[in-house]
Order: sequence, then C-alpha cells, then structure tokens
Amino acid sequence: MPEPSAVSLRDAAFGAHPDAVVHGAARSTDPRRRWLAGVALGGQGSYAAAVTALTPLLHCQNGRDPLFASLAASTLASHHRQLGCHAPARDLDARALALILGAEASGQTDPDPDSDDVDVAGAELDARLGLAADELGLGRLALARRLHRQAEEAFRERPLGWRGRLRLRWVAAELALAGGEPERALNEAQKGFHLLSPPDSLRHHLKSELVLGVALNTLGSSEAVPLLRKVVDRTWTLRLAPLAWPAALVLAAARPADQDHWHELARCALSHVIGRADAAQWRLIPRSPWLPSWLLRSGDPSTTNEWSNFLTDKAPDRVKVRLEASDRDVERHSAVGRGSRDDGPDL
Repeated sequence: MPEPSAVSLRDAAFGAHPDAVVHGAARSTDPRRRWLAGVALGGQGSYAAAVTALTPLLHCQNGRDPLFASLAASTLASHHRQLGCHAPARDLDARALALILGAEASGQTDPDPDSDDVDVAGAELDARLGLAADELGLGRLALARRLHRQAEEAFRERPLGWRGRLRLRWVAAELALAGGEPERALNEAQKGFHLLSPPDSLRHHLKSELVLGVALNTLGSSEAVPLLRKVVDRTWTLRLAPLAWPAALVLAAARPADQDHWHELARCALSHVIGRADAAQWRLIPRSPWLPSWLLRSGDPSTTNEWSNFLTDKAPDRVKVRLEASDRDVERHSAVGRGSRDDGPDL
C-alpha cells in the first residue's frame, strides 16, 4: 500500500493509487485536501474515517468554502448509498444541491473549471445525479429518470470533466437495468467505459467495468464472467471493498458451481465495509433492503470473524480469487435484484 509521502491526494482519490494511506490528510485544515482524503477513504470502505474527514466541511461558516461543503455532502450521500441507506443519502444530496445553487446565486464560488470536476459544475452535477440514484434506490424509478433527465439537460451546454460525464452514463445504465432494458443498459455502460483513458482514475475504471459486467451478465453474455472476475481480483488487491462485494455477488449468481466461493469472498468484503461504518451508519444498516444480511449470517462462525479485516496482505486460501476457473457461458440472469446491485463508489 503506497505511503502518503509517495502519492498525491489527487492520485489517491482519482488516480492510480486508490489504496494509498491518506488518514493524515483527513485531518488537514485545507478543505480540498480534506475532501480528497474523504473520497479516497470512502473508496476503501473506511466510512467512519471518511465521516470524520468530511463532516467538518459541511459547516461552511460565514459563507466559507461552500464548494467543499456541497462536495462533502454529496460524498457522504454516496457512502450512505453504498450501504443501502438511500433515504438519508437523499437528505444529504438535497443539502448539497441547495448549498451549491445558493453559492452560485450569490457569486461565492470560483467559476473556473477543474479537470476532475472539483468545481461548481461538478458539485451541482454530483448532487443532481445523487438525487436520481437515491430515488432509484428507494424504488421511485419514474422520478429517478426525471431527475437524471434534468441533470443531462442542465449540463448539455456546460463544460464537464471526465468524472461528471462518466457518472451520467453510470446512472443511465442503472436506470436502464432497473427498467428492464438490458440492451440500453449495455449501450450506456459501454459509453461510460470508453470515456475513460489510462490517466483517469483506476477506481473509476473498475467501477465502469463492474457496471459493464452487470449489463453483460443481464444479457447472458459469456464476456461477463471474465470481466467481473477481473474486477474482483483488482478490487481485492487494491483493498476496494465497496466494489469487491457486489462484484462477487453477481459472480455467485452467474456461476452456481462456484457460488460458495464467491459468497464467502463477498461476505468477507461486506463485513470489512460494515465493520468500518460509523455509529450513525450502523443504526441505519439493519433497515436497508439492499444489503444482503443473509450473507453476513452465513458461514461457519467458528472459523470466520465477520468483523475481521479481509484486506490482509495475503488473502486466506479459502477466499482467494481463483483466476484459473474455466470461463463457461454465463446463464441468463438479471443482476438488478437484491444482493446484486452494482452500487459501488460513485464519486
């Protein structure tokens, strides 16, 4: 795992080292550094540490830093969504949108564009897309589609960086999957995947491959399993637990013969994530319809500690990624149902 002295915070949040140690920067007095650290921590599934980093940014006293107050609210909302807590996420996204629109109206923000969308337009789009994703998770598909359409229309003539354009396609693919339109979902996922270039975020590459893999799996494509296995392998190696567990669950459904293996890997990754949630998130998690609680109750408690860190330097043999498995055709299976949602980090 790279040390912070060797990796920039931008590289940890949006670059080639999403597994970098950033806890020191999470205490920074500089809002940009603190927010980037919170983004990286959330991508690693260290939600309690991310809450500690981001919560102080929400309180922009005397009009200071409304941009990072909005971005912090959207980031915390995305972490709630990854835990299946869409209602509190919606409150945070609404707050994020109100903050940035208010700042824009009063001329408090810097209008200069940023290549990573760490700017006024990026903050507004983060909030708008977050609201669409929240409504999707709450089962309000028509409203989610309307909010996504409004976001696309609002930014049709406005410049966006790679992150904003990519997230538009992610949410479009998820909406199509939820609406029973797998071909459209695949088209949107492919658009998103091809937006990325090598210098862009490794974490975002992996999320894009996960979205693409889910769409392929829904169509019964034989390309889905090898792609999803690649995602699990890389997210395991990079300690990106929030992406590892949903990818493993989709593989468990696609490969019934290896189901126990993928369920165990998913259980370890999800246990890592839940074990690093903060107290408020812990209270919300039991009410989530999206988290597969049955998975955490499975397994032999005498040999497995559900709250242990699955991201040890050497994965235990019983859960290590098996790249040598044969690539049989994937059975047609919808990955939209409970326990296979591709709701990994979306920032």
